Amino acid sequence: MILPSFLQPPLVALVLAASTGYLLGRVRVGHFRLGLSGALFTGLALGLGGASAPQGAFTWNLLLFVVCVGLLAAEDLRAVLRLYGMRCLALSVWVTGVGAALTYLLARSFGGGAHPLLIAGTYTGALTSSPGLGAALEATGNNPLVTVGYSVAYPFGVLAVVLFVQLAPALLGIDVAAEREALVRELRGRPDPSSPLPHPVAPFSLAGFLVCLLGGLLLGGVGVDLPGLGRLSLGTTGGTLLAALVAGAWGHLGSLSFRMAPEPLEAIRDLSLAFFLGAVGLQAGPQVLEAVQAHGVLLAAAGFGVALVSELAGFLLGRCVWRMNWVLLAGALCGAMTSTPGLGAAVEATGSRECAAGYGATYPLALVCMVLFTSWIHVLLVRLG
Repeated sequence: MILPSFLQPPLVALVLAASTGYLLGRVRVGHFRLGLSGALFTGLALGLGGASAPQGAFTWNLLLFVVCVGLLAAEDLRAVLRLYGMRCLALSVWVTGVGAALTYLLARSFGGGAHPLLIAGTYTGALTSSPGLGAALEATGNNPLVTVGYSVAYPFGVLAVVLFVQLAPALLGIDVAAEREALVRELRGRPDPSSPLPHPVAPFSLAGFLVCLLGGLLLGGVGVDLPGLGRLSLGTTGGTLLAALVAGAWGHLGSLSFRMAPEPLEAIRDLSLAFFLGAVGLQAGPQVLEAVQAHGVLLAAAGFGVALVSELAGFLLGRCVWRMNWVLLAGALCGAMTSTPGLGAAVEATGSRECAAGYGATYPLALVCMVLFTSWIHVLLVRLG
């Protein structure tokens, strides 16, 4: 253990990762700063030093974060789907498809340096998809090599997404403030006649928040059996996000309000995001070190490369071809990669809750595509050699 004993208790380590990550995120280099994503890096450092995250910290803080972003983005989701629905669906297929094709090519090209299933497992890790990992294990008869590939690629996939949404505006000359203002005008300048009547905004409704949380957990557990794909469900993240988006768009249920003032939701969102990213780093630190020592940097490079190329492919289609607003596109790309840590970085980097509506528009189909493409990759590798 590198860390002193008094820093090793999981709860202390988590708070330390979040607080030092916050300080790291405030350091500005030119126009770039990590923001709350700094907790991911300090968590990785502490994890490498022997610290661990409290049990359940990852899932609990993830759920709190997702409910907040869903409620904050709900007002704009209907407008996003009306204006960009088909483009968001196409992005879901395009981003996951490019990542799958690149992973297959890497697995066939570098099979001599690492087992093809190790490389193939990086696909689900690079796009941070737990349902995809389940499909991969089913397709390969629970081959542990797939899990190793996922474990190594996951943190590097997160890093690729976080760095992309942070660095892209500075490198590509995107005026984030102007994009944010333009998107607000576009989404709210065209009233939707089918929208429900306005409902008073509550300062904060604990009951409404908990109903979204419980409803999302129940919804996420509902599975559908699809031929050739097995049982597919939204999972806790997808179910909770969908429940919060629907409830927030509807506004209220009797006297129960789901439309809340943004300030308390933003405070909970930022706090839970810092703890969530810190937990990701703490959990991934030891796995990354062990896997890289055992298998070299090949898997890490494959995970980072697949994530980065997938993002770039989505950016070229969405920005260069369709001229989509960057704020919306940043969220849509994270949804197309099923990357909740990426969404957190996108929300903070754009300073806009509207990008979460883009995430909600691409995530469901991307989830289906991840399972489908993952199954195909492993069928091709196992049966065709």
